[in-house]
Amino acid sequence: MYKIYTFGDFDIRYNDESILDTKGYQYRMLALFKYFITFNEKKLLPESIIEDLWADNEFHDPKNVLRTQISRLRRMINLDDKNLKQFYRIEHSNGYYVFKTNDNCVLDVQLFKELIDEGNSLKENDPQKSLSLLEKGLKLYKGEYLREIEYEEWIVPIRNRYRRLYLQGLFNYIELLKQKKMNEEIIKTCEEAIQYEPYDEVLHMYFIEALTEVGEKRYAISHYEYITSRLYSHIGIKPSPKMKMLYKKMQLDEESLKDDINLSKIDEELKEDYENKEALICEPYYFKFLYNLETRKKSRNMKDNKFLGILTIENKGYLSIDEEDRKESMRTLEEIVYNNLRKGDVLSKWNSSQLVSLLYDIEEKSLNIIVNRLQKRFQEKCKNKNIILKIRFKSLEISI
Repeated sequence: MYKIYTFGDFDIRYNDESILDTKGYQYRMLALFKYFITFNEKKLLPESIIEDLWADNEFHDPKNVLRTQISRLRRMINLDDKNLKQFYRIEHSNGYYVFKTNDNCVLDVQLFKELIDEGNSLKENDPQKSLSLLEKGLKLYKGEYLREIEYEEWIVPIRNRYRRLYLQGLFNYIELLKQKKMNEEIIKTCEEAIQYEPYDEVLHMYFIEALTEVGEKRYAISHYEYITSRLYSHIGIKPSPKMKMLYKKMQLDEESLKDDINLSKIDEELKEDYENKEALICEPYYFKFLYNLETRKKSRNMKDNKFLGILTIENKGYLSIDEEDRKESMRTLEEIVYNNLRKGDVLSKWNSSQLVSLLYDIEEKSLNIIVNRLQKRFQEKCKNKNIILKIRFKSLEISI
């Protein structure tokens, strides 16, 4: 059985082995194949194919180029190989090309659509079956549709359509989990989904609500601070009124409700100053979550420039540091780093002598400037001049 994977990393597998790893395919032919599977079983005019795929190429006879590529595509799988059978066909009739998969082929996007559509339709009348279908469908989504195609206009509406379907199925699935009070499953689902939809506020609200329900209020508050900062720094969006209300609910526990509360003051505290350049300080366990999230995103987008930093205070003579000096030096270091990193960077106290940080959207050549600035200011402000600051940065794609 052949399986074609279009969500996330594109692949064609036969009996769970990739045939793309063993056969050399021309880029143009593979691009044509991806185009055909996108419009599986649809009538396609040659002119439309050429316009979508090769509008910028000046071919002498573009229709002949297309015929040649289709001829090669029909022979993509060697029929003389007794272990492999053709799994698709390309028909030509009345001036149209039609691509069709055979019965020995499963297309992930087709199965995904069937499962999500049926799951969504059964949400009210058969929630248990709906939950099962949506779970199966969501597991097929491994990232945006044909994400390796970056600059082709024809792919945009297709990709957006599957993204909307994914989010619709995801939110229906979470709502069904909420009805069953399955908050741990919601947390797990949200953590996985955030890899693919890092800037969807509704998804983060579900995540924060579930964390609060299981008693992880500090984790929830840290996530609120992190994501509101990232949403603003990346796409210029401030938290919605619903998101702010969620934050208020986290802050107002039962004990505080007994006191005389100045709601105006609380509202002022919730209005963050998005123009400042301060980093986010979070707990180590939440830092681990963000680190794992960013490393997974890094593997999908090698253009991202994200760095893990370790800042360590040491005695010049490699001697132990007095406890009071250590505490005072760490307070100094936290203040310096907090005020000198940018809004959206993340900082956490790892142990009594180390801070860890995540820096976003920065060129590697700028790291030396940051290191020198932090070390200089630490030496200026640290009372014990025998204590020094050492800093190391590593790209997230490199283990540390």
